[in-house]
Amino acid sequence: MSDFTTSSKWLFQNENVRFVSINNSRYHAYKFDAVKAVGDAKVTVAALAEILRAKGYKSAYTNEIADAKAEWDAELERLGGIVCTGEDFEPIIKARDPRTVPEFYRLYGTSLTQTAALATLRACMGPDDIVITAGGSLPSCMQRVWKTDKRGGYHVEYGYSCMGYEVGASLGVKMAEPDVEEYTCIGDSGFQMLNSELGTIMQEKRKTNILVFDNCGFGCINNLEMTHGIGSIATEFRYTDGKKPCGDLVPTDYTKIGEAYGMKTYSCKSVEELRDALIDSRKQTVACLFDLKVVPKTMTDGYGSWWNVGMAMVSDSESVRDAAQEVLDRRAEARKY
Repeated sequence: MSDFTTSSKWLFQNENVRFVSINNSRYHAYKFDAVKAVGDAKVTVAALAEILRAKGYKSAYTNEIADAKAEWDAELERLGGIVCTGEDFEPIIKARDPRTVPEFYRLYGTSLTQTAALATLRACMGPDDIVITAGGSLPSCMQRVWKTDKRGGYHVEYGYSCMGYEVGASLGVKMAEPDVEEYTCIGDSGFQMLNSELGTIMQEKRKTNILVFDNCGFGCINNLEMTHGIGSIATEFRYTDGKKPCGDLVPTDYTKIGEAYGMKTYSCKSVEELRDALIDSRKQTVACLFDLKVVPKTMTDGYGSWWNVGMAMVSDSESVRDAAQEVLDRRAEARKY
């Protein structure tokens, strides 16, 4: 019943939809006016299954679930195959500064997109490997596109989108499971915020894999700005004119940071380079850092969903006032409980 999975309670608008909730917290079990069972999830599911079998229960579903899964598998194939073809490339996210994508391409000559990078990583991982992420667009993106092989193989901080959690988590996961490969996905902004545990990783001689998704800024927050009438303000890494960052994009080579600590580093600007780097990294005995130059605005979009984001209700800007009214309208449509 989280904000992500329910689109801020807006997704389930049919008043005839009922929920069954299993939770070890009575307080949380009440959410969505659910028919609730308070207890351990595994034990409760087993008990319910036994009761339903005794009553001869049969699901009303026929092919709906299989059809939906097949449709989504086809979409995952599409997302994994998206590559940037040049300065005139049209990314998934439409709301953007028109300078950004062509400028980024001229800066790095990269064809790598975020969805293709995630698909490549998933294809190269083993069944016992662990993936880690936290802040920015990566948690919502991976919630859509990731497939997990084992319990504990998907380590994602969802509570407060804690940017910077990722590097420290890579060390913790590796200490907890030293015999498996872990792959940490972190945006360039989160990496800049908190990467000090790289020193501890090297000190402890832990072989972690840090993938920095560099799109020259705070991509998720830029999306929120652009879709809430604000425009692109200080969420892209641009040179300043002394008052605000409105100049060219600021290039950064994150491999140099890894090299300074003695890590094995890779610069990846295509699916092929990323795949080769991931294969080579499995042969390494020291921590690895991957600098992925991912084209801005190539994360997954909302697929028609909505997210309740707090914003100014009073403004001189007409675009902000329009966005605020849309927020109020959508809140009114959200399911009450």
